[in-house]
Amino acid sequence: MPQPDKVVRLSLNSKGMPVPDQDPVYVKKNEQKVKWCASFPFTIEIEGHKELKYGPGDGDGAHNCKTGYFDQERKHKYSITANGNTNDPDVEIVP
Repeated sequence: MPQPDKVVRLSLNSKGMPVPDQDPVYVKKNEQKVKWCASFPFTIEIEGHKELKYGPGDGDGAHNCKTGYFDQERKHKYSITANGNTNDPDVEIVP
């Protein structure tokens, strides 16, 4: 049964590095999508996962990016790039 999207809010630390409010981000296999939100433009790249859709802002932030479902239980490295800096946290897919 589908679960609500996991919402991850991004901010910039004192050095301008984009940081998520969750690390790792725990996501239910085949049941949840992840939506990253920020007040600034950013890009996301996920190792082994190509389904990403950028959208207009909403109540969670002026910019967002949403995944499709993840179909393998494993940890994914992902990259957040914003403000000329890249951070590489994790997404962990759980049963």
